[in-house]
Amino acid sequence: MARNDKVIRTIRLSETVSPFGPGALVDILGESFMAMTGDEWPPASVRSAVSCDRLATKLRVDELWAAPSSGEPDAPKTPGLEFARFPAWLFCQECRRMTRWTRMMESGSTPKCPDCEGRLVPMRFVTVCATRSHADDVPWPDWVHRAGSGTCDRKDRLRFHPSKGAREGLSALQVSCDACKTTRSLGDLRGDVLVRDGFTCRGKQPWEREWGNCGKPLEVLQRGATSLYFGEVVSAIDIPEVEGREAELDEQIRKHPYWQAVQSGNAAILDMMVDELAAVLEPPADTIRRRILALTSDEPTLQDTKRSLLSEEFEAFAAAIAGSAPAQDFVTRVERRSERTPAGLGDVVLVDRLREVRATIGFRRYTPEAQLVPSVPKRPMERRWYPAVEGYGEGIFITFDSAAVDAWAVQDGVQRRAGRVESNQEGSMLGSRLHETSPQFLLLHAFAHAIMRELAFVSGYSAPSLRERIYCESTGDYGVFIYTTSTDVEGTLGGLARQGEADYLTGVVLRSLEQVAWCANDPVCSESDPQSIDGLNLAACHACLLAPETSCESFNLLLDRAMLVGGDGFDGYFQKAIESALDVSISAMS
Repeated sequence: MARNDKVIRTIRLSETVSPFGPGALVDILGESFMAMTGDEWPPASVRSAVSCDRLATKLRVDELWAAPSSGEPDAPKTPGLEFARFPAWLFCQECRRMTRWTRMMESGSTPKCPDCEGRLVPMRFVTVCATRSHADDVPWPDWVHRAGSGTCDRKDRLRFHPSKGAREGLSALQVSCDACKTTRSLGDLRGDVLVRDGFTCRGKQPWEREWGNCGKPLEVLQRGATSLYFGEVVSAIDIPEVEGREAELDEQIRKHPYWQAVQSGNAAILDMMVDELAAVLEPPADTIRRRILALTSDEPTLQDTKRSLLSEEFEAFAAAIAGSAPAQDFVTRVERRSERTPAGLGDVVLVDRLREVRATIGFRRYTPEAQLVPSVPKRPMERRWYPAVEGYGEGIFITFDSAAVDAWAVQDGVQRRAGRVESNQEGSMLGSRLHETSPQFLLLHAFAHAIMRELAFVSGYSAPSLRERIYCESTGDYGVFIYTTSTDVEGTLGGLARQGEADYLTGVVLRSLEQVAWCANDPVCSESDPQSIDGLNLAACHACLLAPETSCESFNLLLDRAMLVGGDGFDGYFQKAIESALDVSISAMS
């Protein structure tokens, strides 16, 4: 669809936060665009406010805004988000001519070759800044002419075509200049070659027209590479206001006589303050230290923010179990533990209606340690905000017997397996983006994935529509929340919450555990450790535990089904429950 000189495409409202938040590539019908940061969004008069004071406070912003949406995107006055065409260098599928496309060339239709009217498609490669998360086109004309005499200044006579002769990989492709006949193989399109040729980062994003002063080394990526975009998204369940343990801890920290000195950055006083608080308060010293650092930092880290949100949500679920009244967007009912409940599990909270708010705070490129680019750049004298979206749905919150979990976790075999993952996490570039490894977290995470696979069969929802939240933020707070949401204000249909009722949940849990007791890829899956990125999984593969990427906030890492079903020299947390269920099945068959 076209309106004036703009190409009109549509995406879902929820996709403007993830996976197509600011800085992400959107590939639509063979055309490639990049989402712009919030300072390029339409004015607040046409955006939709998203109310979630708890999330806004944790993110230290004033407001949350959703993108403008409409059921009639082609209507003349419908507001929308602008996207930058990226990469701007396109090539013709017919004659192979390369053209650098500009905004002035947009006509509301698919780009056509100026020579043969063939369709123009985006080049495969782009450059990114290795440290500051900038992105730009490959400087094709200058890069090609570096291989020649260097006297040709024509930038409109390039062609992208296969190389002559028997070659493989990128060396089988080349870019040539029709004017000076210079040719260069894509085998030379590497970061070290760009540095050698004198190319450095210009310090800009595709939608920015002014260059910065970066000068950092460039790396070459395919435009579909996962490392082109690492989005930072934080979500919160809209819960009734609960004065939980974290709020009490914050109050104790602020009342401490060393608080003013700690705010000034005195490390020695910080250690003394932590020791004194740990001696009189319940949370362990590392938890107190993290909380003090979060309260004194100018910008909270992503993990601190998530930890704080999850802690408050656990308190809300605990209050629901204790009998608190449901709220408008947090409608709950409790299924008490009974003799039919699998050993090791506790009470269950069925959430018939919930509201979730998801906000994108920024993105990184090339590595998760690169500099964060905020979703909305700070501007003096303006209110701070982040793009967000709200969804309504339902879910099942399952508590674990904390005493049983901690008693199980001290087994030597369990500690060894968890220690292996913890060691790998310390050396991983993704380690800082993941929850801290512990036997308890590996158990809860594996259980969440196992039960999500079963719920996808019986609840009426597809696997990608289910999500997990793992509650393992302090000793004894162990729970798993499986939920689904929709951007429709009416919410969902109740099929998921129904599976948490006593008549169904036991069967769901036991079937999910039976499915992971033996993997179709065993013994390879169970004996290949470590697995996945940087060895951050043990016994986990696509046949047993891995979930759709939209379902898991830990990138399908920190998983080990042996924590559920047992392994060499140690018992799984649910091993006895699985054996009992199998005995019953065998007896029934006989």
